[in-house]
Amino acid sequence: MSTLDSSDAISLHYFLTIILIVVPLGATLIPIIGTLIFFTPTESRKRPVFVLNILACLLGICQAVFFASLNTSVVLHPDKPVSHITLIAAIAILLAPPILIDSILLLRLLAFYPIQLTPHNTLIAILTPTFLIKAARLACLIAFLVAYPVSRLDAPGYVAVRGLVWGRGPWVIALFALQALDNSYVSSMFLYKLYCFGYTTQKAVGGSSRDIFSRVPAVFIIALGNYVVPVTIDITVIALMILLPDWSSGVYILFVANFITILGIVFATVWTTNQNWILRRMVEAGVDARTQSTMRFQTKSIADAFSVYDPYDTPDLFPA
Repeated sequence: MSTLDSSDAISLHYFLTIILIVVPLGATLIPIIGTLIFFTPTESRKRPVFVLNILACLLGICQAVFFASLNTSVVLHPDKPVSHITLIAAIAILLAPPILIDSILLLRLLAFYPIQLTPHNTLIAILTPTFLIKAARLACLIAFLVAYPVSRLDAPGYVAVRGLVWGRGPWVIALFALQALDNSYVSSMFLYKLYCFGYTTQKAVGGSSRDIFSRVPAVFIIALGNYVVPVTIDITVIALMILLPDWSSGVYILFVANFITILGIVFATVWTTNQNWILRRMVEAGVDARTQSTMRFQTKSIADAFSVYDPYDTPDLFPA
């Protein structure tokens, strides 16, 4: 069994760093799945957002297992070639998850445009750009895989795996540019509808705009973070790939960004689901905001205000 010697300390550091990144981050998703399943109300487990959160966590765990195994194998057998299929799969497993995970963020926008209530023309006009951008992102990924210089994959494992994605031509840069554009579009639409929601609610229940926006669940701030952080990372990655195309260690950013996106979506969704569940229980119990409610509605009850907007009042995936 051959191993990397002291002369390959840089390569050894590279592979061990990836292992130390993906293993702890992937391991954190296991108790999160258990927490989601154990503490989520039965009625909420039938909602699409719950199922998608579980799938996102499982996707992150699979990514962590795959890359931990791949890099461990390279450390133990650095001179052994890695199959082309395995390396192409590694590229897809690293770059494809953000396309799928961003689709979960689309549910936040649909919360403001209920499919049953929104005119079809409006719905098509709102959703067509993001679907086209996602299709373009998928096309860039496929083009990147097809145009990838397969000849470089014939090198020993410790050479082929390093620099597998970072700085490999315009397709991968276009992929991150479209990813930033996608998040920016959904973010701007979300902010606009959030402002409209606050203004409408102010007219419906009274009070100042400050009071109204203080009652918007904190999950919306977290949701904005789910947009701003990925866009910032995408722009940073694009700049670094252009300026430092040979900096193979830049792939660390991609791993961290993938797991941050998953964790941000899960925590934001749990917060929202928890807030809505509490409000529903308060409404069912007949609690009124005029009895010093923490929601501080001034003229109407919680039931009246809560009926204005329920971001996760979506059909069950598994109706009883």
